[in-house]
Amino acid sequence: MGFGLVTGTGADGMADKMLEVTGGLADPSAVLFGLTTEFIGSWLTTLFSWIVLTSLFAATLAFQNSAARYLFSMGRAGVLPKALDRTNGRQSPFVATTVVSVLAIAMVIVAIAANWDPFLNVFYWFSAVSVVAIVLTEILVSIAVIVYFRRTHENRKVWNTIIAPVLAIAGLALGEFMLISRFNLLAGVSSGGDPAACPGDPGSGCGPFEMSPLGWFLITLPFLIFVVGLILGAVRRDKENYDAVHNFE
Repeated sequence: MGFGLVTGTGADGMADKMLEVTGGLADPSAVLFGLTTEFIGSWLTTLFSWIVLTSLFAATLAFQNSAARYLFSMGRAGVLPKALDRTNGRQSPFVATTVVSVLAIAMVIVAIAANWDPFLNVFYWFSAVSVVAIVLTEILVSIAVIVYFRRTHENRKVWNTIIAPVLAIAGLALGEFMLISRFNLLAGVSSGGDPAACPGDPGSGCGPFEMSPLGWFLITLPFLIFVVGLILGAVRRDKENYDAVHNFE
């Protein structure tokens, strides 16, 4: 697709043409849809629009399912209210799914009330936060691999239990640092205002770590939730130990 875009727009001055076609990146989809209409016909543009809609629906459904499963698992583990682990006759986590749906509707209502742009605000903000959170989760999983096999000694292969996880941690940590340093451009929360006009040099408000207060809040959100999870886990372990001793007595 990238080759097709370059061929259609031309390699010379491509960045300027992109800004012109998209109205300063206000409508990025205009690049693809404009080229399909110009070189093939409006019928392909219409087809692409339907493909985009159905793919977005599929992605939203996947996010809904994964979020519900996370709430279900945390409810079953006792981290969140136990009611979240309830299932219906088809073994679907209907309580967790309902909670996710209610939260999504509430988020939409808040976005409408605050007059947030669906793409420039809601999508950019939360997709960027999700990327940072996913990379953080992968780092924690790699650490967990090392800790687990050090405790159980189930697998004595050094590559599988030490070297590969350490390399993964190093690579993911570097990637996380790069994501955080340029989170202002990724989420459109630079302190310089319009991210489309950012030159990216220090002092412009678009350089590394130059974020608005909202940007700093969003970037710290996954780490704050992680700390809250640690506290909840510690409290839960203490309660389990207390119950075990009390029951034994």
